[in-house]
Amino acid sequence: MNNKNKARCERCGKRLKKGGNNYRLECHIVSDFDGYLDASATKKSWQNIAKEIEQSGLTEKELEEQVYFKLEQKLCLDCRSEVINFLKGKS
Repeated sequence: MNNKNKARCERCGKRLKKGGNNYRLECHIVSDFDGYLDASATKKSWQNIAKEIEQSGLTEKELEEQVYFKLEQKLCLDCRSEVINFLKGKS
């Protein structure tokens, strides 16, 4: 069997056995609007906002990830446990 066809944990690289304890992580982090708009921000023109974005030095991908981030990975049992413990604040 070709090594490229063997599924691996995308976090630690451990080989995932067919029919074994394999997991799929799907993570979406989305910007939340709290209903508040800063009065000074609403007075800015679109040109000024575009200029601030250009001066930030952030790439298009970095700017996009500030609003929406998505991650999908295959995980082994150990990495699943570590991720869950981290999310529960137990790491």
